[in-house]
Amino acid sequence: MASYRSLILGCGPRAQQHAEVYAEIENMSLVAACDLDEDRLKTFATTWGIEHEFTDYETALEAVEPDIVHVVTQPGNRVWEVECAAKAGVKATILEKPMAIMPSEIVDLQRIRDLTGMKIIVNCQRRYFPQFRDGTIRRVMDEEIGDVYLIRASTRGNLVSMGPHTMDLLLMLMDDVQPEAVWAMAYGIDESGYKAYHRAPEHTFAEYWFPGGVRVLFDCDTEALGTPGEDSFWMHLHFDILGTHGRIYVTQNRGWWWQAEGMASREHGESSWDNQQHDGQRDFTAAVAEWLDGGEPHLNRFETARAGFDATMGALQSAYEGRRIDLPHSFTDEQWRELRERLIARDARVQ
Repeated sequence: MASYRSLILGCGPRAQQHAEVYAEIENMSLVAACDLDEDRLKTFATTWGIEHEFTDYETALEAVEPDIVHVVTQPGNRVWEVECAAKAGVKATILEKPMAIMPSEIVDLQRIRDLTGMKIIVNCQRRYFPQFRDGTIRRVMDEEIGDVYLIRASTRGNLVSMGPHTMDLLLMLMDDVQPEAVWAMAYGIDESGYKAYHRAPEHTFAEYWFPGGVRVLFDCDTEALGTPGEDSFWMHLHFDILGTHGRIYVTQNRGWWWQAEGMASREHGESSWDNQQHDGQRDFTAAVAEWLDGGEPHLNRFETARAGFDATMGALQSAYEGRRIDLPHSFTDEQWRELRERLIARDARVQ
């Protein structure tokens, strides 16, 4: 079993959860950290016992020659960050979501991956929570509730904040089958605070058509129903899965349950960020080394992550054109900019 050395780029709050799992992974070590903020960098490196500290990314790559890079920065420079890693001979890059903002960025990431062979993984680690990874919910869908015909996926966040997590789990529940068409509407732009980097309409509602006649209502909206009774913005993630003979109900922090015809009561399972996120992040990270060793492909590899990104871009194209569109999308950067300007103008009119 090979041993892998890792560099983390970006030492903010989210990076803590990347770093804390390394103590439990035998063949991976976090040897270097990089951040423009020297005080934050020093605190982070001291907290996690990281030997090497850098304020310049390219210098860090040259000096450390890491096998794996965690990119835990604000989105917007993903192509440059990934290209630098690939040029430095990095074997795998782990990107925090969203993996891209604009359509052209995903094309450039694909180009880098195809040219260099470097593995790209996106940190939607919920795939490694037991109820998803072990196929428990998927088994109930296949064996207990009849033919699935409708799924409602709801989160209180825009398409690039909680949207990537919601779409990623939706596609996993669909066994990574791609949607065939989408019809969506969108309105509202808020680019204050973190949303300046996570740019997307505030309100998006989409209907997706999947093979086999399955419809999905995808509600990715700061005013969405989200998870009933949930207070935390980041914990709003909720699925209703309706079959011809039963129903599955999945939430982020309030468990999941299912019930089919003839059952006197529901069967319940755990679905908790607080109880599952550490082990999920650990298993997600360890799976990168396992893949590099020739093991199973990572559940959050580039192909699966791109599928989710392309599905959300399809929703934006539908909103832009005002009609149902067939997938894959053909949305461009220029059309996205035009849609943004249109939404900003609409906001100005209604104020």
